[in-house]
Amino acid sequence: MAKGEVLACSKFYVEIDGLSDLIVKKVSGISIELQTAGDQNPFGVTKGGKSAIQATVTGVSNGTVTVEYVSTVQDDRLIKWYTDSHSQPTTGGGTTNKGVLKTASIILYNQGGEEAARWNLTGVMPKTYKSSQLEAGTTELATETVELAFHSIRRIK
Repeated sequence: MAKGEVLACSKFYVEIDGLSDLIVKKVSGISIELQTAGDQNPFGVTKGGKSAIQATVTGVSNGTVTVEYVSTVQDDRLIKWYTDSHSQPTTGGGTTNKGVLKTASIILYNQGGEEAARWNLTGVMPKTYKSSQLEAGTTELATETVELAFHSIRRIK
C-alpha cells in the first residue's frame, strides 16, 4: 500500500460465517455510539457558583449494519439464515439454529487489491430481511437486503 493512499468506497467485501461467497452490492450503517451521562447539563455547582459538568461513559450503543446482496439462482441462504435465527411467528418456541450467532468482517481493499481496513463484528444475527421490488420492465438486478444486529464491532486495521 502506498503511504498516505486514500481508500475508495467501491473496493470492499463482507464476510459472514458460512456466507463468504455472496455478491455484495452495498454496505451501510457502520456505527458505534458511546452513551454518556452528565454531559448535557450541569449536575451541580461548586464554591463560587461554578457549574460542575463532566461527560461520563455509561455504555455503548451499536447501530445496525445493512448489507445488500445481488440475488443469484437457487441461493436461498440469506432467507434461510434469517428464518433459522427467529422463532416461528405463529407457533413461537425456539429457533432452528438454537441461538447460534455468527461473526463477520467488513473489509476495504487498497488500489493493489490488498486488505487495507477491517471491521470485525461478533454476535451477528439477521434483524431484518427483504428482497427488491419486482417490477415489469425494470433494468435493476434482483437484490436481498439483510440488516445485521451485533454484539460488538471493532476496527482492527
